[in-house]
Amino acid sequence: MIRVAIGYAVVAWLIVEVASVMFPGLLLPDWTVRLVIGLAIIGFPIAIVLAWAVELTPGGIKAEAATSDRVEQSLPEPAKRRSTEGFDSIAVLPFLNLSNDPENEYFSDGMSEELLNLLCKLPQLTVASRTSSFSFKGKNVDMGTVAKQLAVDVILEGSVRRSGDRVRITAQLIDVHSDRHLWSETYDRELKDVFAVQDEIARNIVQALELSLTPVQQRSIQKRATTLVMEAYDYYLRGRYYFERGEWNHALRMFEKAIELDENYGLAWAGAADCHSWKCLWLKKTPESQLAAEQNSRKALQLAPSLAEAHTSRMMALIVGGKYEEAEDEFKLAVKLDPQLFEAYYYLGRVYFAQGKFDEAVDAFKQAQIIRPDSVTASTLLTTSLRSAGRKEEALESTRKSVVVAERHLSFNPDDALALSRGATDLIYMGEIDKAIEWAERAYSINPKVCHYNVACVFVLAGHIERALDLLEEHAQSSALDADWVMQDSDWDAARDHPRFGAIIESLRSN
Repeated sequence: MIRVAIGYAVVAWLIVEVASVMFPGLLLPDWTVRLVIGLAIIGFPIAIVLAWAVELTPGGIKAEAATSDRVEQSLPEPAKRRSTEGFDSIAVLPFLNLSNDPENEYFSDGMSEELLNLLCKLPQLTVASRTSSFSFKGKNVDMGTVAKQLAVDVILEGSVRRSGDRVRITAQLIDVHSDRHLWSETYDRELKDVFAVQDEIARNIVQALELSLTPVQQRSIQKRATTLVMEAYDYYLRGRYYFERGEWNHALRMFEKAIELDENYGLAWAGAADCHSWKCLWLKKTPESQLAAEQNSRKALQLAPSLAEAHTSRMMALIVGGKYEEAEDEFKLAVKLDPQLFEAYYYLGRVYFAQGKFDEAVDAFKQAQIIRPDSVTASTLLTTSLRSAGRKEEALESTRKSVVVAERHLSFNPDDALALSRGATDLIYMGEIDKAIEWAERAYSINPKVCHYNVACVFVLAGHIERALDLLEEHAQSSALDADWVMQDSDWDAARDHPRFGAIIESLRSN
């Protein structure tokens, strides 16, 4: 516009000067010169308006709106500039508990986990796992170091201050490449509005990262209140807090307290069912726990049929009961509601493996690994399924990757007994027998209850058959061992003809 204004003034001045000199010589009346001057003045605003509306380009005259994007992209706007390269990974750090009561830790952790779970529903984002991001809790580490170790583009951090029925939640999204805030907000709300706050934070993150969502994805990140009794939600968060730490009995008490306060709280029933299922899987399978898992999961589904979590809870209870076909049906319903639900694909992999459908198990664990690339569980069971399917070359490559995933996870969580025992199995196949046995022994010393079976697999693969059978027999006494799984697991090929192995399987079948 400035160039047009200057150019117009120069040209208009020249035309007026020429008219003033030549028109009298041509015997034109005096008013013609004044006409030229008037037309020049009238044309000035018209030229300015046209300069604002259109642009002259090598390709011709174009509307300015069509080229404005190029102008905007030349501005030093970090969020827009980075979005063209792609913000495709995020870590949700545990929110700080700024409440006077340190026991409110479960609430601040719960807020972080709820937001992490919402973001996991978006296939456009790779979300660092809870175990990885929560390993930085309480540590004074700069954002750049955190981002590098977690391999993410952006970090969500915040704080929670709770006082009575009021809560203040602060959240901020940081571009780790420029160390600048993409978005930040503070919410002073009543406790009953906490679901709306979670919804707003998720939507603001999507906007800040300039993600394009389908209608289904937009609905998936909307946090719906599943109870109107905030005290029940409070106990639900406590339940999740203890569940994530493997304290299933304590978690069960919290979920049951939530149910007492709101008997129609579907997620609390699902949480209680999960506690019973996981106790059956890892601690001791009893008829009482099996029945409780069955009844609680059925109740959760009855109360919340539109929640994918209710279907996966039911799915796990069916797996514990050996009802594999029904579990597959629940999987289909779960992923229809939430295509990004890790647990659905992980449980499906277990369903297929237990039935000897190894190729199908491979596909399921691959999908789980896509959703959570840093999952030790998905990586190790994928390699196990590939080996059992006889796909040796793929299994070898998968084993290499699985060891990397395990080592990276253990750098954040060095005392994770389950990860140590699972990673040890892959180390055996990589030929690192001494290191594998070291990991297995360490895992067993930390938490023998949750790694009995995996440690036994390490020893049988290392050629220590009797030690492996001792561990397998010890684990079988808890009734938590699945005979179908053991029979399908190729790790036990070297011990199948051993009389003790047959006796263990027979005892499992008769229970």
